[in-house]
Amino acid sequence: MSCELRLNEETLNSSHLVLDCPAHPVTVAYTFDAGPNAVMIARDRKAASLLLQRLLFHFPPNADTDLNSYIIGDKSILQDAGIQGKEDVDALPPPSEIKDNIPSHKLRGDVSYFICTRPGRGPVLLSDKSQALLNPETGLPK
Repeated sequence: MSCELRLNEETLNSSHLVLDCPAHPVTVAYTFDAGPNAVMIARDRKAASLLLQRLLFHFPPNADTDLNSYIIGDKSILQDAGIQGKEDVDALPPPSEIKDNIPSHKLRGDVSYFICTRPGRGPVLLSDKSQALLNPETGLPK
């Protein structure tokens, strides 16, 4: 599972809150193709659900934001994280590694939305070349 996270300066500085989880390591890569996006990749479904819980604990949606527009893509991870609605997000307990040092405020509204995905099936060899998206002679999009 991966989550795309749009970060501003404050949330970038606070990203250590989410990533400081020694029991479930997270690999983080940043891309700046369309703004300040971070891609966080968890090694398995369990780690992904814990990552999402931490993200939602520290970066909950605004009160007027619908959870369906805050979590985009593969919403099945919400069930694994025990989240069915915004009330479940608000009731998330602090992660165990910060229970003695809970931040005084959450960064509500600092993230626009999360995109949750899973790896696809990978490259596919097309038998019908008309379905290709690239021109085989130039390598450019059709």
